[in-house]
Amino acid sequence: MTGRIVAVLIAYAAVFSAGWIGHVLYQRWNQPDHVARLGEANLPPVDFSGRQSHPVRFVPWPQPGNDERAAELPTLIARDVDKIRALAGQRARIRGRVFRVGHSAKSNTYFLNFGPSREALTAVIFASSVASFEEARLAPKSFENKEVELTGQIKDHPQYGLEVVLEEPKQIRVLP
Repeated sequence: MTGRIVAVLIAYAAVFSAGWIGHVLYQRWNQPDHVARLGEANLPPVDFSGRQSHPVRFVPWPQPGNDERAAELPTLIARDVDKIRALAGQRARIRGRVFRVGHSAKSNTYFLNFGPSREALTAVIFASSVASFEEARLAPKSFENKEVELTGQIKDHPQYGLEVVLEEPKQIRVLP
């Protein structure tokens, strides 16, 4: 019986030691910038004795599709893939005819394809946004063969190509 207790105590000591060593190494490798730079010659000394305050300002994220500066956004043609790719990561307005609307029943995601190939732009409506489109009486399938204008951020996905994610019905409108 005592041999079993000794084995358990040794196991606890080993686990505690491993955790403590991991903590010490983590603290050493992840020091805050002001501590890591104290030994450098060109930095002024830091006074840690008093309280320090830093002004913090919170700015709300803009709502997708609710863009007062829509007139400032560049307007692109959906067929001009090279110009769209050059603006990847930025917001833009894109006009074009929806070639086909695909639907994934598994994920309830809609894909508005602006051309027959994978090189063409695709607007994506994820399942989390489908209800808001239906409430606005804009069924995603209704955009097929229609001329539309999208507003959103262009993404150049490595696997799926160029896409714009539509999160709100305000981001798309059917052109006359």
